[in-house]
Amino acid sequence: MKSFLINEIKGYVAEKGNNYFDFLDGNAFREPIIGFASVKDPMFYSFKEIIKESHLTPTEAYELFFDGKTIDNGTVISIVLPLSYEIIESNKERKMPSKKWILMGCFAKDFISDLSNYIAHILKEKGYNVVDPSSQEFFKIVIDDNAYSNWSQKHIAYTCGLGTFCLNGGFITEKGRAVLLLSFVTNLVVEPDIIPYENRTANCLHFHDEKCEDCIKRCPVNALSEDGIDKLKCFDMSYGKKAKKHVKSLGIETEKAYGCGLCLVGVPCESENPVKQ
Repeated sequence: MKSFLINEIKGYVAEKGNNYFDFLDGNAFREPIIGFASVKDPMFYSFKEIIKESHLTPTEAYELFFDGKTIDNGTVISIVLPLSYEIIESNKERKMPSKKWILMGCFAKDFISDLSNYIAHILKEKGYNVVDPSSQEFFKIVIDDNAYSNWSQKHIAYTCGLGTFCLNGGFITEKGRAVLLLSFVTNLVVEPDIIPYENRTANCLHFHDEKCEDCIKRCPVNALSEDGIDKLKCFDMSYGKKAKKHVKSLGIETEKAYGCGLCLVGVPCESENPVKQ
């Protein structure tokens, strides 16, 4: 069943899904990476201390969606969708995000929603329950003195063995940082993947001999430093008044337009794990 799911997800991204947008010359996403973890993995419970007490465990997310019906055993599935080289290249050598990058942010939501529905469909056909926590009403993004959610895709992906964190709190996968993430909780039980990294920042060059700080230099609002990320500055750059004004200047007439991503490209970790190169 594990191999079946991996092949179905890769096949959907490659052929079945609408992985092509009119403003691009090719597909929006490269081949995805898929990871699996047990819903009982104790790391999921640690996020209540690392992030916030309100961060959901897989069991809590499952119970919220299925009206209290619990899950004794099951699997969390995490998917990395690497952005195409075309989209990555479009956002380099700039002080504001490119039109292709912003439009990708608009249309990618629909693609991810369709992929989510497809995965739910094939699992239900096999007799399993499944929920995508980030698409539900109980999913929350909180902006107060910080910015966080109650279902962190990066932390879920880390638990599923798909990458590590970096200097600025981003996530470096085997196909780089310029990625989108999604995840599911299901009562299907498969063998979990092992986290193949020595520590939570193993893929970041800053924590090796190179002491890389390229992402810091790429940020136009100085939201990044050796101490990490000022999430409020970053959030404002992506979604604030300046971002909305920039979107309008590009002639994009939709409220869904957003994004920055300048620190994700023009860096050694944009499309690969730099430590392994």
